[in-house]
Amino acid sequence: MLSPRKTPGRPHPSLSYRPPAYLRTVKIASFAFAGAAGLAVLWVVAWFSLASNMRSETLAWVEARRAEGFTVAYTKFELGGFPFMLLATIEEPGLGRPDIRAPWVWQGERLTMRARPWTPWRLRLALAGAQTVRLTDGGQPRTFKGDADELALDLVLGGGGAESGRLTVAGLAFSSAEGTPAVAVERAELAARRRFPGPEDHRASTLDVDLTALGLGLPAGLDLPLGRTVGALSLEASLRGTVPAAPWPAALAKWRDDGGTVEVARLTLTYGPLDALANGTLALDGGMQPIGAFTAKVQGFFPLVDALKEKGLVRARDAVTAKVVLGVLAKRPAEGGPPTLNLPLTVQGRKIYAGPLALAEVPAIPWE
Repeated sequence: MLSPRKTPGRPHPSLSYRPPAYLRTVKIASFAFAGAAGLAVLWVVAWFSLASNMRSETLAWVEARRAEGFTVAYTKFELGGFPFMLLATIEEPGLGRPDIRAPWVWQGERLTMRARPWTPWRLRLALAGAQTVRLTDGGQPRTFKGDADELALDLVLGGGGAESGRLTVAGLAFSSAEGTPAVAVERAELAARRRFPGPEDHRASTLDVDLTALGLGLPAGLDLPLGRTVGALSLEASLRGTVPAAPWPAALAKWRDDGGTVEVARLTLTYGPLDALANGTLALDGGMQPIGAFTAKVQGFFPLVDALKEKGLVRARDAVTAKVVLGVLAKRPAEGGPPTLNLPLTVQGRKIYAGPLALAEVPAIPWE
């Protein structure tokens, strides 16, 4: 029998077979589809896991505050934002403390919390709509209502809670129930960052604060000598010492007793004709009210003396003497401009003093 003839150098057709191009395309597309479907399933699972964690963490915070004596209320809690956002919407949120000497309660219209699934530790809380604050002032209940164009808090969370935050306020205006303007903010930003010094360094900085604000409308009840509108305010300060984990205000008293202070590196103020630049230290006295000592550079002090005289805070004869003395102490810039006065500022006995001159009274802080 004759064997099949083999052509030298040519492989058998079964060994050189290649599937058609469309089959290879289908195979690649099938693998790609399966991979994408697997990733989609993983993403859905991860999103719902993170959303569930946001809900549980929020509800745990609510229960912790209630255990501390706060009232926490809301009418609806909804989760959304799938697939690229974690969004919690809380309708009619409320927070209050009814069991203290000066009880208060806040009621909002809507609170939203949002974060990206890939950075869930970066959280943004924003308030929208009308807000109401009820508190007790001098034993009398008072109600304030208002809203804001923007009222948001950006937080960076860590293992021990918030590590840093930034509060942004714009177009805020609150009025009393009678319609009298109470508090207003044109624009303000407050940034804070926690520090974690060693346990042996109990007077190191534990919190750094940076504040800038424009157009602050203060309550008319303060009866300040230059009116109720502060043009601009900025502050760079740090909290020295650790506030212990204890009930409030006992924790604050312990911090005070351990030598805790607030170091103000820079404070600037534009208030009517007054421009001031100061730095110094604040603390708490035995009555848990602020005391402090500062050095300041001040311009516009002559109009301030006139305002104090018009308010009846200084006598006309003393105002004339003050102008003469301040004029002698002040320095005039070589390039011209208003005179600048270097003087000590103190806060004591709930009053602000420039040297021996009382400028304004500081409202008592009801810590309890």
